[in-house]
Amino acid sequence: MGELTAIGFTPGESLLHRLDPRTKQALLMGLSLGSLWGKFIFLTIGSALVILFLSAAGIHIRRLICEIRYFLFFLFFVFIARTVDFTGGWTPAFTGELAGDALIMCWRLLLVALMGVLLMATTRTADIRASLVWYLKPIPGVDGKMAATMVGLLVRFLPLILFQAAEISDAQRARGIERRKNPVVRLLRFSIPLFRRVFLSADELASAMQARCYNENRTLPDLSFARPDGMAIASGVLLALTVLLP
Repeated sequence: MGELTAIGFTPGESLLHRLDPRTKQALLMGLSLGSLWGKFIFLTIGSALVILFLSAAGIHIRRLICEIRYFLFFLFFVFIARTVDFTGGWTPAFTGELAGDALIMCWRLLLVALMGVLLMATTRTADIRASLVWYLKPIPGVDGKMAATMVGLLVRFLPLILFQAAEISDAQRARGIERRKNPVVRLLRFSIPLFRRVFLSADELASAMQARCYNENRTLPDLSFARPDGMAIASGVLLALTVLLP
C-alpha cells in the first residue's frame, strides 16, 4: 500500500504542508480558473512552480507520471482530436495552428490536474474537510458537512482506486492479457473487475461507518491563517495577473 503515497497525502515539512488548507484550496480554485485563459507565460511559470513544489513535497516526478499515465493517454487523444481538421472534406488535415491550440489546452488540463495532486499530497483529509465546511457554511441550502464528507471520501478513495487498477493490470499481464488483440475485450476484462472491487470497497466502507455510528457532527481540526498564507495569496494573485499578458 506504500504506492498510494504517490497521489495520497505525504507527510512533510514543506511550505505547502504548513499553509492553511483554506489558502491552498483558494489558490487551487483561483489558479484553475486562470488556467482556462492562461497563455504561454502563465502556463510556463505555473508549471515551473508546480514541479518545484512537487519536488519539495517529496513526490517523485517519474513515479507521479506513472500514476497518472491514463490521464496522459486521455490528453494525447484530446490533442489528436483537436489537431485533426475535416473542414476541407473527408480527408483529415493537420495544421500547425490547430496543433498549437490543442497543445495549450492539454497543457492547461495537465496543470490543473497537477495542482489538484499537489493539494492532495500536502493536505490531510481532515483538513480538507474542515476547510470545505468553512467555505460552504455561508451558502444557504447546502449541507456543508455532508458535502465535505463526500469530498473527503473521494480524496481517500482515489488513491485506492488507482492501486486496485494497478493490481488488476499486473494480474492480467501475468495471465497473458496482451495476447488479446481486441482492445474492446481488453477494456471489458479490465473495467468489470475494477468496478466490482470499487463497489465492494464502497459497501465495506459504508458498513464500517454505520457500525461505528458515524455522523457529520465531528470535531473539526483548528484552522489558522498566518503570515505565510498571506504571502502565498499575494503570490497567487501576481501569478494570476500574468493571464493578462499576451
